[in-house]
Amino acid sequence: MKKAKKTKAPIQKTALDRVTARLRTALRREITNIIEIGKLLIESRKHLQHGEWQAWLAENFDLSYRTAHRYVSAAEYLAKSDTVAHFANLSPTVLYALAEGHYNEQEQAAILAAIRERRVDEDAAWAICEKLAPADDDADDAADTDDGGEDDGAVEDADISAILDGPPPAVPPPAPNPPPTDFALRDFDQAIGTLNRLKTKPSTQFAQTIHSADDLESIEAFIRAVMKARRQ
Repeated sequence: MKKAKKTKAPIQKTALDRVTARLRTALRREITNIIEIGKLLIESRKHLQHGEWQAWLAENFDLSYRTAHRYVSAAEYLAKSDTVAHFANLSPTVLYALAEGHYNEQEQAAILAAIRERRVDEDAAWAICEKLAPADDDADDAADTDDGGEDDGAVEDADISAILDGPPPAVPPPAPNPPPTDFALRDFDQAIGTLNRLKTKPSTQFAQTIHSADDLESIEAFIRAVMKARRQ
């Protein structure tokens, strides 16, 4: 008689497994809502005259111009991306940063590749960028020796004897390790470089910035603090 096949017992889900599943669903909804809001904001602009959108936002929603612009940027970014099927694995912070160009091409490609397999939040994105930073090169270059042929005689033997009998050669101190990549300083330098290119433009051209006057004053104070620290 044939023995009956044993069936595997169903895996019992724990309370934590159920919480994990619900949380993943909620996080997917969060990104889905961001994209939906962005699409609706893009659609709303089609029904307004140039310059009316910001006033319309203030009149109808408790939503700053900057926040609305971030929704729009996120929706536009994902519309051009080939990873839309995996966008739910992005945290909103990382999605906004991608849409606003805060990562270089290599970092962006690595983050988008990672979300095909797992969720990427701000900490995970930071870890990805750190791995892509140039590695410290602590190894000393090996001396390139060349025999130059067979032993040529007593002169070479005398030189060898002098080396062997004499004091050991002085070993130069190892080169100091280069400091780790400072990503905040890199972003600051890029921002200052951009402002340096734009300073030849008339200031009135930037009056419609999404940043408030308070934001600009805060940045001015920060740059002054950096200037003071550099002079010291």
